[in-house]
Amino acid sequence: MKLFVAILGSPLLLAVAAFCGFGFLATFEPTDNVTQFKAFRIGYIVIGLGCLVGVGFLITNAIRK
Repeated sequence: MKLFVAILGSPLLLAVAAFCGFGFLATFEPTDNVTQFKAFRIGYIVIGLGCLVGVGFLITNAIRK
């Protein structure tokens, strides 16, 4: 069961992390409201890194038996 959850969950979390990476890069476009985009950058970083850590936990738990 752990292997099935890792196989199913890892691509989903990686897709969210990729979306956060793209969103983080998109916040560097020139704008007048810099403080709002700093909040978006922090949010994208937190969610993206959280997804990557989740993938790591899924893989390590699936490998351990």
